[in-house]
Amino acid sequence: MRRLFKRLNAQNTNHVRAIEGDAAYLLQHVFAPQSLSEVWINFSDPWPKERHHNRRLIQDTFVKILAERLKPGGEVTIATDHADYATWITDILTRQSHLQSIYATPSVHQLPGRTPTKYEQKAIDAGVPIHYFVWRQKSEPSVETRIQKVGNMPNIVLEGAYQREDILTHIARATDQVWRETHGDMQVVIKMTDIYGQLPDNHGLISVMVREGELVQYFGISLLFRKNNQLLIKLAPMGQPRPTWGIKKAVQKVADLILETHPHLWLASSTVGL
Repeated sequence: MRRLFKRLNAQNTNHVRAIEGDAAYLLQHVFAPQSLSEVWINFSDPWPKERHHNRRLIQDTFVKILAERLKPGGEVTIATDHADYATWITDILTRQSHLQSIYATPSVHQLPGRTPTKYEQKAIDAGVPIHYFVWRQKSEPSVETRIQKVGNMPNIVLEGAYQREDILTHIARATDQVWRETHGDMQVVIKMTDIYGQLPDNHGLISVMVREGELVQYFGISLLFRKNNQLLIKLAPMGQPRPTWGIKKAVQKVADLILETHPHLWLASSTVGL
């Protein structure tokens, strides 16, 4: 992002808006139906291992939402130098009905007038074939609007007698455990990946991953051990998480883990609101 802004300033360009976030999530929740004339997807991660294919950006659901967001006649251009990913993209595009290739084939190896990216030029110089997909909206799909509302930052205060080391040890045993929840029609996955218990100012930190449909967030949950027999559980100032349902559920999970092994603690207050 810093490099982008530096180039925009050098060119005195003021008609560009940049958004940092998950592409699939932003496409669904930020852009209105039939609002985009062109979409460019340059060399998204191919995730070559089979067990990681569900992390690829180009999925059936993503293409459906993309078709809904394009204006009539709008186009999407996708570029990849990964042959297996190109086959994957071809399969997904050819089994939907709202977008159609502007060429006689699903993809081509050259695009007249295209200015290659730095990464793209390296691949071309190395003789690696580039697969370009240019597909145009040919019919207007029915639009299914789904907006995930964002609420207040989740905080939980526990009160009562506790041993700091006992709490940290118990949570450490839960790292790498996976919780799967259903929220409406959305699958939610919560995983605590690590815990750091010896931080300054009576502070513990849990690193967490939450996947809600197409949105994946990596963030931290702080444990603030206060002197008045209080324990504050809140989002850490890292990762810039959006306080979605899954984020709130993760904070609640941490509190539940602590309460289940510390009978002298009780819930004093909560803004989670699930």
